[in-house]
Amino acid sequence: MPGTAAYPLDPVDRTILMLLQADASLSTAEIAARAGASQSSVWRRIEKLEAAGIIQRRVAILDRKKLGLNMMVFAHVKLQAHGQRTLPAFEDAIRRFPEVVECHTLLGETDYLLRVITRDTESYETFFRKHLSQVASVQFTNSSMAISEVKSTTELPLSLL
Repeated sequence: MPGTAAYPLDPVDRTILMLLQADASLSTAEIAARAGASQSSVWRRIEKLEAAGIIQRRVAILDRKKLGLNMMVFAHVKLQAHGQRTLPAFEDAIRRFPEVVECHTLLGETDYLLRVITRDTESYETFFRKHLSQVASVQFTNSSMAISEVKSTTELPLSLL
């Protein structure tokens, strides 16, 4: 299947990206030492990777459970129709819900997969009744509550490149 051409990365670029994925708070000096490059070279490379959109942003990853956000739900959503207005209207509605932290378009029996974070079961029920089920064109949803997180990472498998 044809896709977007990959951005050309050399081994130093890959090392920089792996280090930043693991800890975005590393200083340029620390990255340079671990990547075997000069600080100025690392700084230029990071700037170039940001300008190319490879590095989209640098964030802090929070522990949702320590913040009391204990419920993670995966909701499969099927729409009644797939018109030129239906899909964008659904997607616009979903973007307004802070509980929805991910939304993916699917091929198959359902149209979307949402990852929803709430405090608890009651909070999810409130979100579902007051928000998700009220979005026009939703035919049905199938919600699965995660009971544990076996693996969760934001790091891309750069070793595959």
